[in-house]
Amino acid sequence: MLMEWVNHASYIVKSGNVRLICDPWLEGTAFNQGWSLLSPTKMSYDEFSSITHIWFSHEHPDHFSPPNLRKIPEECRRKIMVLFRHTTDKRVLNVCKSLGFGITELPEGQPIDLGSGVSILCGTQDDLDSWLCLRAEGRTLLNMNDCVFPRQSDLEEIKRKTGSVDVLLTQFSYANWVGNIADTASHEKHANRKRAEIARQCRVFQPTQLIPFASFIYFSHSDNWFMNYGVNRIDDIFAFVTQELQVPAVVLYPGDRWDVGTPRDSRDSLHRYELDFERVMKATPLTCEPVDIRHLQEVASAMVAKCTAQNNPVLLKALPPTVIRLSDLGKDLEFSYRKGLNEVHGRRLDIIISSDSLFNCFTTEWGGETLMINGRFQVPTEGNVRRFFRMFRVPRHNSFGSAVNLRFLGRQVIKKVRSEWAH
Repeated sequence: MLMEWVNHASYIVKSGNVRLICDPWLEGTAFNQGWSLLSPTKMSYDEFSSITHIWFSHEHPDHFSPPNLRKIPEECRRKIMVLFRHTTDKRVLNVCKSLGFGITELPEGQPIDLGSGVSILCGTQDDLDSWLCLRAEGRTLLNMNDCVFPRQSDLEEIKRKTGSVDVLLTQFSYANWVGNIADTASHEKHANRKRAEIARQCRVFQPTQLIPFASFIYFSHSDNWFMNYGVNRIDDIFAFVTQELQVPAVVLYPGDRWDVGTPRDSRDSLHRYELDFERVMKATPLTCEPVDIRHLQEVASAMVAKCTAQNNPVLLKALPPTVIRLSDLGKDLEFSYRKGLNEVHGRRLDIIISSDSLFNCFTTEWGGETLMINGRFQVPTEGNVRRFFRMFRVPRHNSFGSAVNLRFLGRQVIKKVRSEWAH
């Protein structure tokens, strides 16, 4: 079995006639220009001519990148089978089908034969993420990507399904907002959580070898650049895994090939990643053009109208308003489903963001989650950032085919709604 490293969370497993690539993100930024790849990808789109299957773990753009998929030559797409877990909305599979790929919906926890003695088993983490167990040539590879299971019993249940694990692939650094610029204690806490998760997975799965991955990015915007200073660096994680956890680690750089299961000297790959990190930290962060308030009000009104049509208006309007400071325009705005977006003065702030980030929240169903992941915001003293993000959970909630209900609103809002209904 041969593994070829693509980038970040993407690699190709070759066994017999099967050529399976996982989560191909080859180029470009992700999460509203918040993430960029740390190292350049060596694989070209023409090389998809040899690929037989693509597996996507989840819909986040560093794993599922439609702009990249569209660049795969059409004649290659027709020969590739996309593998994705069962979802109610079918969005990932529908996008892939529209691009000409074959599609297979993976049943939860049931093995699927890909041919040439290769089988896969896919499981889920909540409604968002999934893990993949691949068996071939007498070896078992377990790809946990971004899945986080805080309870050890959940990991033990996966272990019962996979059996012994030869190679474990797991995320090694944080992938979301970790606190304000000066809050280095929170940054360190989030970094240590990833180490603890790696250790917990190693205790349960007892892998013969471990590949740290899914963190070969840097925070590329001026709004979130500060988060680069607290990330887990790959050389530190390599030392942690090999020395503290006593598990042989394998680090692969884009273009590297590895005969799965054999010993590997990772020093060259570690050195190249370190050089890349030093290079990008000397680069100029990305910036975005400001969006004027009138345009923001237009897209806010459009989102309110769309959400009102998909939900109970009374419940929607019961959500408390949130107050936002636009860092690039120096303006404070209040947003609610009752009154839309309006300029205010002297109000307690919930969040500080750029106008570009607010625009993305209004114009994409996943805008709020994108902002939480890219970390392009700050929380003011006494700011209620949860109130802000709850506003933008509504379109995300609707994207799964669900409407806002009393449980979604929360206890305090429910009391308010019931009081209004009583009068």
